[in-house]
Amino acid sequence: MKKNNPLTILLILAAVALTVYFLIPSFIFYSKNHQEREVYAQKNPRIFRKILNLGLDLQGGMRLVLEIDRSNLDKEAEKDVLDRAYTIIENRINALGVAEPVIQKQGKDRIIVELPGLKDETAAKGVIGRTAQLEFKLLREPAQLERAITVIDNELTGKKEKEQDSAAIKDSTERKAQEGQKLAEQLFEGTESVSDTDSAAVEEAESVDNKDKVASFKDLLVQIGDQVGVKIDNVPRVQSIFTRVDIRHAIERAGLGANSFLWGHDTTKIEGALYRILYYVKSAPEMRGDIIKDASASIDQSGMRAGGAKVDMEMNAKGARRFSSVTAANVNKFLAIVLDSTIYSAPRIIQKIPLGRAEITGSFTMEEAKNLAIVLRAGALPAPVRIIEERTVGPSLGQDSIDKGIFAGIIGAIVVLVFMIVYYRLSGVIALIALILNISVVLAAMTGVHATLTLPGIAGIILLVGMGVDANVIIFERIREELRVGKTVRSAIDAGYERAFVTVMDSNLTTLITAFILFWKGTGPIRGFAITLIFGIISSLFTALFVSRILMNFFSVKNVNKLSI
Repeated sequence: MKKNNPLTILLILAAVALTVYFLIPSFIFYSKNHQEREVYAQKNPRIFRKILNLGLDLQGGMRLVLEIDRSNLDKEAEKDVLDRAYTIIENRINALGVAEPVIQKQGKDRIIVELPGLKDETAAKGVIGRTAQLEFKLLREPAQLERAITVIDNELTGKKEKEQDSAAIKDSTERKAQEGQKLAEQLFEGTESVSDTDSAAVEEAESVDNKDKVASFKDLLVQIGDQVGVKIDNVPRVQSIFTRVDIRHAIERAGLGANSFLWGHDTTKIEGALYRILYYVKSAPEMRGDIIKDASASIDQSGMRAGGAKVDMEMNAKGARRFSSVTAANVNKFLAIVLDSTIYSAPRIIQKIPLGRAEITGSFTMEEAKNLAIVLRAGALPAPVRIIEERTVGPSLGQDSIDKGIFAGIIGAIVVLVFMIVYYRLSGVIALIALILNISVVLAAMTGVHATLTLPGIAGIILLVGMGVDANVIIFERIREELRVGKTVRSAIDAGYERAFVTVMDSNLTTLITAFILFWKGTGPIRGFAITLIFGIISSLFTALFVSRILMNFFSVKNVNKLSI
């Protein structure tokens, strides 16, 4: 009999450790009720990147089918209208703050949008239906940025000091009234000492509560090149500061523009931490998107950036004149390209650009350059996008689906496992352990790749309960056959696994191919079922051919003359 390979044991232990690692955040999050989850998510803004995401049908939300009206388009404009619409809609949906939205192209004219967990459907439809706004804005001077930061810090600190002063005056008034009453009582009764009361009052007056001190706004910013950045975990905190009425009024009073802070579209990684660039732009745009005639990605053939990707822009006649004037007056300044209040790029103006042609260079990959070109062309979308289908799923319905799915899965698992234990005895218990690990690995793998679990996905997991034991049944029956012809326990186990290998692989690979085709061609619920099936088949092969064999070898060593099968 072959001994257990140490490398195989290490592989299984590593798989178990990774499974536990990926599932712990999901277990912590989903063990809470809805109110507790919201509070927990606010304190841990990156939790949605660590947990198993639930689809629209499980946690509620909205599903929209959008259609592009091509009736008034010319042939030139029809080329990439779907890509341009997709870019705009994706940008707006990301701004809604929905965890793991699903945005898919369907055919030549439709875009499917799923927003799990969305609460304000009216706001979502309003954002998606809004006309695209592409603008070119100059960044403000560094001195103005410093002044704005100082104004915000002063307002935060000043507001806190006023609150503390008000509270101190109130406490002092109350204390004086209480001390006056006690003093009158003491003078009247002549029995108590005034010095003790005075000492307590002094101690209370000197105590200061510092636990709610307002953090400096400047401390939340990090210098990144010519701009400032905010650590990704602090972005919601900074955004909440910008939305405060007193902060907005303070910036307006200073003549700095309350709506001048805009976020960059991409994130920057520095020493393992992610940062988002925060730009400080002038309120009035220098140009709008209607000046763009065309934009395309290409490879830079000259200069220090030769071989890198760049974006070439061409303006119409009116835009060329305006662009020439703006670039001439603002050499060495930064011109931000803003789409729907998000900055995609902020290149430095090197020189006057008189002919209406410009290029944007930077640390682009070719894919990033193509996406930026789409953004530039998307400024004046030539075709309206209308909602042709709308479906809303309530959270209670989603929770009901989860409960029924879990109940069905438990019943199915119990029936299968009872049969396995009764029919195969100890070997059935081994199959049970392999099955539990199988389902856990599937859920952990989906969490690791940020896949979304849907109701059809739960159906796929229930199907895996049967498929998971199917491989073990084939192996166990082969072992039984070997025992009937008189082989020893150790020889029967080796022969059973070797002869069953081809059959198990053949049956699972054909199903795996079908699952990949479903994932490739399917949409929505079909893809959800397919991805669960893909992970499940791979995990089933792993647990049946490796995990169960390790366990069989272990128990057979304990009893070399008899196998409970």
